[in-house]
Amino acid sequence: MENPTRNLTSSSRAHAVRKLFAGAAALMLASCGPLISFGDDGPADDVFSLEYDGANVNTSDMATIIYVEEPLMSDGLGGVDVAVALENRKRTSLQGVRWSSNSTDLIRDYFIRAIGSVSGTRLLGQGAIDVQAGCRLGVKVWAFEFVPGVSAGDDRVDIEVEFILIRYNDNRLIGQPTFSASPQVSAANGEDIIDAFHDGMTNISREAGKWLAPLAGECALGE
Repeated sequence: MENPTRNLTSSSRAHAVRKLFAGAAALMLASCGPLISFGDDGPADDVFSLEYDGANVNTSDMATIIYVEEPLMSDGLGGVDVAVALENRKRTSLQGVRWSSNSTDLIRDYFIRAIGSVSGTRLLGQGAIDVQAGCRLGVKVWAFEFVPGVSAGDDRVDIEVEFILIRYNDNRLIGQPTFSASPQVSAANGEDIIDAFHDGMTNISREAGKWLAPLAGECALGE
């Protein structure tokens, strides 16, 4: 069957993708019968999590603690909607698909576990604001969006994250790298798009962990 989003502009394809999700959701509900009543709001959204799939390995001792700040999201990327970047700087969101929680919380939780595991450092986030730490890790998210291409094979997810590592005792800037990933989306449906977000976050976490590992000693707490 021919892909209904092929041979359209990226803006038109994004609109077609949103309609496709909504239509598919309605079809599934019709086939399953009236198990849930949604009133006048239509079918429920597909809700997706963003969770680190690797083992939560932490090899550091308590002398090295890094507090991860709440991510700063560029261009309205925060919230539960899955952002879509269109032509001519236009933006929209995927209909019928959303994150299970605010994207800022999901991103911070993901990085705490993933970067901590890769780097062997002890990263703490929400709930640890009063814990003494040697450094703070700022997170600026410049891109976190689905980008429809001219054809289905050109669809991708763009993620770009800047990290700012600052030592508490003297406010020294230790490092400020930016990592990016643009994994391709294999099909125009919610699951494949979210899988691409996971792939991108995995790649960025791996690179960020490799960057952070040799700097951990700069964040050791004094006696």
